Amino acid sequence: MTLIRDLRAILDPVMVFRQAFAVEPYQWQLDYLRETRPMVVLKGRQIGASFAGGALAIHQAIYKPRSITVIISRSQKHSTWLAARSRDGLKALGVPLLENTASRLRLANGSYIISLPGTPGSVRSFSADLLILDEAAYINPLTITAARPLIAATGGRLIVQSTPDAESGYFWETVNRRDPGWAHFNIPSSTVLSAKFLAEERDSMTADEYATEYDCQFGRAGATLFTAARVARLMLPDDE
Repeated sequence: MTLIRDLRAILDPVMVFRQAFAVEPYQWQLDYLRETRPMVVLKGRQIGASFAGGALAIHQAIYKPRSITVIISRSQKHSTWLAARSRDGLKALGVPLLENTASRLRLANGSYIISLPGTPGSVRSFSADLLILDEAAYINPLTITAARPLIAATGGRLIVQSTPDAESGYFWETVNRRDPGWAHFNIPSSTVLSAKFLAEERDSMTADEYATEYDCQFGRAGATLFTAARVARLMLPDDE
């Protein structure tokens, strides 16, 4: 990077996104990347949330030396998936890693990006300057209780993002609390995906499944608990 471009990148994570992933961000990603408040993101499938979250983790790690970013999802596999976006972006930027494992990245400036599974015991004993709860609707409630103090001592920032699940639990409550101190995003899949693809998906599942997967609609507590789509989501990472 030139000095001017580097100074711009310090001030604007969008620069990091463009340089790390070599694509132009969607409008919602521009707003997400430039937001400075805590964020709650209610989203549909495949909207690019892992790229946006990965870019924030990269920006934090590069431009805030000795900072710690912690990513927690419902399993180690899922949290590692978002961290992998950060790894790919750091590689594209030519940033050397002193530690490079599936769950832990360490930069020469002392910053870390750490991915943790969604179990209560795994998240204790950490602190974070940036905490990302990814697919928060599916994280064990006890894990969320254990995770929230990670930013207490640092005054760190919290990002909570997920596709919806039932009308209960921490994520549903956070979305509906409408706290003015938080930035609120509602990003249905139609913001990004083609009408043709979504029409095919609509024909392949129930109306309730489609509304939950793509239209940011919470389902009734306990309803359609073991639909094919939800079982697949628990088994496989969502490349979003």
